[in-house]
Amino acid sequence: MIRFLTAGESHGPCLVGIIEGLPAGIKIKISAIDDELQRRQHAPGRGNRMKIEDDRVTVLAGLRGGYTLGSPLALQITNFDYVNWKDKMDPILEPQGSKITAPRPGHADYPGAVKYGFKDIRNVIERASARETAMRTAIGAVARQILETKGIEIYSRVVCLGPVKISTGEPSEEELRRGRQFAYGIKDREAEARAQKLIEECRNSGTSVGGIVEVVAFNLPVGLGSYAHYERRLDGQIAQALMSIPGVKGVEFGGAFDLASSDPGVPGDSLQLNGHHQILYVGNKNGGLAGGVSTGQPLIVRCAVKPIPTAMPGDSVDIATLAPVRGVGERSDATAVPAVRVIAENVLAWTLLVAVLTDGPQANSQLAYPQS
Repeated sequence: MIRFLTAGESHGPCLVGIIEGLPAGIKIKISAIDDELQRRQHAPGRGNRMKIEDDRVTVLAGLRGGYTLGSPLALQITNFDYVNWKDKMDPILEPQGSKITAPRPGHADYPGAVKYGFKDIRNVIERASARETAMRTAIGAVARQILETKGIEIYSRVVCLGPVKISTGEPSEEELRRGRQFAYGIKDREAEARAQKLIEECRNSGTSVGGIVEVVAFNLPVGLGSYAHYERRLDGQIAQALMSIPGVKGVEFGGAFDLASSDPGVPGDSLQLNGHHQILYVGNKNGGLAGGVSTGQPLIVRCAVKPIPTAMPGDSVDIATLAPVRGVGERSDATAVPAVRVIAENVLAWTLLVAVLTDGPQANSQLAYPQS
C-alpha cells in the first residue's frame, strides 16, 4: 500500500507529511521538492503571508544518503508566521484572545464548527486553510521525481484568469515544458500584463478572481486504472484528488463540457495502426482516458477555481449570539489560480504514481503500446 498523511495548522508550528509505501533505493532530490514549494509560494496573486514564509522541506525520517529506505518518509515545512500567532496557536497552552464566532460564507467555517461541535471557528479555519497544500505539493514533488524515471512528465498552464484569456489552442509537450518557467505556464508578456492588471485591481478593491487551470501528463502507458470497479477508475481518482484542493469547484477531462453542449455525434477518438504495427489514437477529445483507464494519449484535465471568499466575507450569523454579522476577516490572496496550477501538477503526480505502482497494465499485456 502507498499512501500519505498530512498534519498541521495554517499558523501552527509546522506542516508535517508522512508517505508510506515508497520502494527502497529511490533517489530523492530535496532541491526538486523545494523548487515546487517556491513555485507555489511565489505564484502571482499571493498575499502578504507569503512574504513571511520561506517554504522548504526538512526530511525527518525515511531517507539516508538521498535514497529512500522503504520505511515511512517524513517531511516537515516550518511555518515562520507561527511566532506571530504563538499566543493563539500554542499546541499546549490556553489560547489567548477572543473566540471567532462569525463564520465566512463559502468556507468550511460554519459546517465545520457544527460537525465537530466547536464554539471557536479558529479551529476550523486553521486546518481547512489552503496552507495545507504546501505539504501536498511537497509530497507530489516526491512522486513526480519517481514518475520522471519512467518518462512521465507533467506540465500545466493557466487558461484564463476570470475574464482575461491567457492560453488558447492545444500546446505541444515542448511548448508546455518551456512554459514551466513562466508564471502562467506560457511565454506571453501581453497576457501576463493583462492578468497582473486584474490582480492589482482585485487588491485595490478587496476582491478576488477565479479562473481555469489545465494540467497535462505525457507519456503515460496504456492501462493505468481500471473499468472493473468504480473506485479504481483513474478519472474518478484524479477528479477526487483535484477537487480536494481548496477553491477547486469543477474538473473537466479533455473537451468534456464542449462535448456536452455540441451537436449530436460520436464523442470518441479513432484508432489507427501505424507503420510499426502499433495501435494509436488519433485525436484526444476524451483527455487520455476511456472507461476509467489511461489510453496512452496525453492526459488533459482542467480545474475551475473560484474566487477566494475570504476577500469578501459576506453576510453571516454569529454562532454565539445568533445576531446578523459580517464574516470574520482573514488575510487573503487576490487569486489562487496560479498557485493552484502548481498544486494541481503535484496532486496529479501523486495520483498517477499510486496508479503506476498499484494498478498499472498487466505484465503480459501485448497491447499496451505507447503513443509515438
